[in-house]
Amino acid sequence: MTTIEAIRREWLFAALVAAFAAIYLVQYPATFAIADECEILTLAYSIDHGTCFPDRAGLATYNPVFEIPSGGHRVVLYSPFHAALLAPALRVDWKLDFLVTAAFLILGAFAMRAMLMREGLGSDWCILYFLLAGMLYYSRTLVAAVPAAVMGLLAVWMLTGEKQRPILGGLAFGAAVLLHPWMGSLAIPYAVVWWFEGGAGHRLRNAVALATGALPAILALGAYNYLTTGAPLTNVYVIRGVQFWFTGAHFTAYFPFYLVSLAIFPIGGLSVLSLRWSRGWALPVSAAVMIAAASLYPYRDGLTSGLSGAAALIAGAIPGQRFLLPVSVVACVPAARWLSSRLPLPAASWPAALRAVALAVFVVGFASLSALHQSYLRAHAKVQTALATALPAGAIVAESDQGDILKELAPVYELVEYHRDDSSRANGQLRGAYHVWMGEPGEAPPVSITASPRTEMVPARSWVWKRDLWIAWPND
Repeated sequence: MTTIEAIRREWLFAALVAAFAAIYLVQYPATFAIADECEILTLAYSIDHGTCFPDRAGLATYNPVFEIPSGGHRVVLYSPFHAALLAPALRVDWKLDFLVTAAFLILGAFAMRAMLMREGLGSDWCILYFLLAGMLYYSRTLVAAVPAAVMGLLAVWMLTGEKQRPILGGLAFGAAVLLHPWMGSLAIPYAVVWWFEGGAGHRLRNAVALATGALPAILALGAYNYLTTGAPLTNVYVIRGVQFWFTGAHFTAYFPFYLVSLAIFPIGGLSVLSLRWSRGWALPVSAAVMIAAASLYPYRDGLTSGLSGAAALIAGAIPGQRFLLPVSVVACVPAARWLSSRLPLPAASWPAALRAVALAVFVVGFASLSALHQSYLRAHAKVQTALATALPAGAIVAESDQGDILKELAPVYELVEYHRDDSSRANGQLRGAYHVWMGEPGEAPPVSITASPRTEMVPARSWVWKRDLWIAWPND
């Protein structure tokens, strides 16, 4: 095949990658917007300062929901290995860290292309990957969802096909779990079933190869556990008690939601649960385990937004797929197999008109999602900028019991000491404290704000999120 023929054959894939990059740069994320990202930045800041403990890095602001005391220090309940990926860019400009997440999405696209091409399906089917709304949304954040899901995809790639590489597969699965412990519910069932299906004659060899690949991750996790908890087999998630949250209180609502999401993202994604289209039990079993675990978990992104109508649907449906992203990604290949058997399309190269339609759908969809998300982020950026402008380094900050301000106080903006104390001005416990409060537009601030001789109200507005930020300077 000549170079020109290759370009003609794969122009849709090249256009999808280019369009993603262009839209991403045009609508580059203005800031972070959730407490998870704030804590990840806190951990990355700490690592950049030579420690994994925020208190050692000099951070007086912390969120007790996401940080716990252990060994005389504060420990962030997020992956230090993911935060370590963000630390180098943070030293230059923390906003460059968004490129790390975007780069992982593109890496996953090339892995998907290789898997499809290996089966003669053609790279045009990568459109299924590029239409994963949850992946596109979280590529615009600093959470580990996209990097972890992509590493899971790389592991499946290494463990399938005629030339399997179990050492690399174990290495990729280990990296996925290091990036986010949630990946264990996909990696462990998949590895066990893949090992069993390998046949009795290859089980010892495959077990050794998988273990060899996973060993660096096991040692790294054990070392971090020992550093933070004093025991290599006890990690911060266990002592936080997260494992006891899988009660199934919302199973009847979450399980149908995740099944419908998987049927749509990717299109035909439920084929991952089929032995025929997944070509073995590894994917169906691991996907079923992860869907069940997600349904048992009591939290789903988007449900706490307080929105209604179309805004609630968008805010809940797309971010709500976060715990399903690894399954959605690995489901793309089975979905492509199923769809190609049902549709009268050439196996390796679609008609030009269909390619154009696929590209247009992606461009319109991702551009719309990015614009909506950017509007939301700009409102948060206004809050963060106002706080960084008003609060000097080392300031004492007191807030009412809402706690809305806490997630805006990442160390990349300002190093301050945070307290939640409604009565800080009345009882004099926090002398010299700035008082901050954020409420609905037009909502009256508390007396701790209005009693100050100098206050400022900053309106933060977007289509999906509107707040009034109030800042009161110290009386003295």
